[in-house]
Amino acid sequence: MGGFCMELMRLKGINGTMIAYEDRIEIERKGLTTYAFFSGAKGNKTFFYSDLTSISYKKPGINGGYFQFITPGSNPSAPKFDLVYGPTRSTQQDENVVLLSWLSDSEKAEQFYQLIFEKISETKASRVPVTPAHSGADEIRKYNDLYKQGIITEDEFTAAKKKILGL
Repeated sequence: MGGFCMELMRLKGINGTMIAYEDRIEIERKGLTTYAFFSGAKGNKTFFYSDLTSISYKKPGINGGYFQFITPGSNPSAPKFDLVYGPTRSTQQDENVVLLSWLSDSEKAEQFYQLIFEKISETKASRVPVTPAHSGADEIRKYNDLYKQGIITEDEFTAAKKKILGL
């Protein structure tokens, strides 16, 4: 997917492995545990940083932790955990959630979160704001108004018009 990029970091969760690349995150879902307990979240999933609205992260603790990837148009609800049984069935089946065991390396999970957060921030910062395009006719009208108001001379108006028209 998305061409060749070097893998930056990998983090294994209960219901999938997250792999961070320069331009995206991939969640690999395979193996008996994923199939038997998390049947709602099957197959691989790719999130490009540019498509992510945000990321929700809960540090692994006694009830575990999670990463939740939020995209435009998704209707996320916070993953829910039962005090005794851990993640609820709906949380287990959410394809945008990767669950972390209480045994997960919390330092590595924190590093993974920081990496993803930085990549999302970089992507948002590099977006060029869209400015409305002005046509040549709009520009000529603007100079014509300035000419009619006596702000510029006829020669200045003619020169500006020729420049806009590429003459």
